Amino acid sequence: AEVCCMLIAAAGIFGLAYSGLTAHNTDDLVAHIVFAIIGIGIVGFGLRQGILKDSLDYDNGERPGRFWLCFLAGLCISFVCIFLPAAAWPFLPVYIMLCLFGSMQLGILGGTLLLVIPVVMTGAGTEVFVMYLVSGLFAAMFFDDLKGGFKTGLAVSLSLACLLVCVTAGTVLVMNERPEAESFVIPAINLLVSGIMLLGILKIFFDKVLYKYRLNYLELNNPENDYLGTLKQIDKKSFRKSIHTAYFCEQIALKLKLDADALRCAGYYHCLLESLEEIDGTYHFPPQVLAILEEYQRKGKHISQKETAVLMVSENVVNAILILLEKAEGNRVDYDKVIDAIFKRFQDAGTFKKCEISMSEFSAMQKLFKEEKLYYDFLR
Repeated sequence: AEVCCMLIAAAGIFGLAYSGLTAHNTDDLVAHIVFAIIGIGIVGFGLRQGILKDSLDYDNGERPGRFWLCFLAGLCISFVCIFLPAAAWPFLPVYIMLCLFGSMQLGILGGTLLLVIPVVMTGAGTEVFVMYLVSGLFAAMFFDDLKGGFKTGLAVSLSLACLLVCVTAGTVLVMNERPEAESFVIPAINLLVSGIMLLGILKIFFDKVLYKYRLNYLELNNPENDYLGTLKQIDKKSFRKSIHTAYFCEQIALKLKLDADALRCAGYYHCLLESLEEIDGTYHFPPQVLAILEEYQRKGKHISQKETAVLMVSENVVNAILILLEKAEGNRVDYDKVIDAIFKRFQDAGTFKKCEISMSEFSAMQKLFKEEKLYYDFLR
């Protein structure tokens, strides 16, 4: 895919130069092709580094071909831009698309490389390059992380607003004269086209990446499904424990901006570890859930994921409080003391010493548990 993009870029630049659509001498043509190939090679190196270091967003590291398909689409947009007025280039969606299907760094790198192609081929000024670079960087920061149910409405609105300001300012600077109403027609068209493209990209992203396991979660997180329903019938204590553990897993995930669906699911099924293969054969656990449950099975050995730490702490707090409420027989339980003791035990044992969870996140968890006193009273 990387080599294919290099060949298409070289062929496109060569074809446009010798078709008479752009004016370039032989030396410039060779330089443009060489720099395009080098740039794509750098993007490819960044992608491979991201895969090796597992630093790409979502599941992009498992599907590098998806990124190259997006890059190829961006390359086609670059060539189309050569035939359009500079104020009509729809580059904002290109930056966001590469960010979503790669990472923020790859999105900025790849988007800027693709932007350079029409700027150089058309001889557009610095103002054109800067206005699209600024709007692209601004948008990339908003769409850096959509995990945890991040709402995109505000991000889309602000990104398009920044594009409109940048393109309008660039148009006025290039014209170097008093702007008229007609001067803003092309920027308005660019805004409309970019908005439609952006909504289409987000629709594909949510369907194919962020929410591709939506149906699996609907089945797995239904307390009345076959397996949880059976657990409810044969072991009410375990079922009760799993329900409350799932609740806290979800609340903490939302607070710490983790995968709430995956943590809630892990909370439900941590009591059914012996039946995981059978359940997976019926409902198909998403990879994130399996990773949490597999690490949880090691019971404190080499815990690295934040989600596993949340599951372990939630399970311990729920279990301790349910036992104490059963023994209290209506007497008051000091919830803060119980929670402090559990967190201190984890700290003293060094269970999460190699875990990605920070001390501030650990403290935020502890605080959340202490704020749920009304919920604990409901358990009586």
